[in-house]
Amino acid sequence: MLHSRDTWGDAFAEKGLLLSPGIAHMYTVSEIAANIALEPGGYDTLDILVLWKGLPTYASTQTIFTILKAEWYYLEQNQLVPWDHTSAYDVTVPGYHEQAIAVPWGGMSHPIWFQNDPRVGNVRAIGGVLNRAVMQGVGQTVQMFEEQIKPLDAAAQEKALGDIAASLQADMPPRENPRLNRSVDSVHASGPLGRTHVVIHGNSNYKQTGLLQAFAAFSLIQQAPHRVGFASACQAFGHRELLGQLRGFGLVGQPVVTTV
Repeated sequence: MLHSRDTWGDAFAEKGLLLSPGIAHMYTVSEIAANIALEPGGYDTLDILVLWKGLPTYASTQTIFTILKAEWYYLEQNQLVPWDHTSAYDVTVPGYHEQAIAVPWGGMSHPIWFQNDPRVGNVRAIGGVLNRAVMQGVGQTVQMFEEQIKPLDAAAQEKALGDIAASLQADMPPRENPRLNRSVDSVHASGPLGRTHVVIHGNSNYKQTGLLQAFAAFSLIQQAPHRVGFASACQAFGHRELLGQLRGFGLVGQPVVTTV
């Protein structure tokens, strides 16, 4: 994300083009929730949680292991601060009695998108799957990477990570089933004098991703984006517009908003 922004962001903007990596359920639906949470005003901190049920595709598994080689950041007082790669958290899942495990997952996209947003100074985003056994395995893999693979040269790292990815998920998972493949995006926005909590329950996170990308392409054919250069989906197309598309196709429910 940072490489894309810093290398090509200005060049895209000069030509009136949009550079928007990360248009996907894992980042965009929670970004929609974050923007809804910020609407009352007076907040400066975002605490973001993204969880889903299901198995990653082979390609997704490969990208997960690519993330291990990157630097991970959260935003604190407008400055990017590195995560400890071995961080893991027990989290309370809205709508569920059970707890889940979540990890920084590369830091997610949100700290980068909100870094220059005048409303926000602090952003932490974590995520994972709603299966504790899988997430315990993720934690063990991260620890193994830090201890055994990270010291290797680049070529040896690529081979080792490719072998692990192939062993974990070599085939396509079953077609998504809304009764099984659920998603939960939860965002707390807070400030000195109040807070808002937004939860978006959804299903079929790969279908959500496909719809978001299809709408982005269709919108760009029709009109210019709201912002050119490096921008998130919400910055480029509007969070309410994206929410409407997801709602219209039955992939997310009405956001649950609680303000105190």
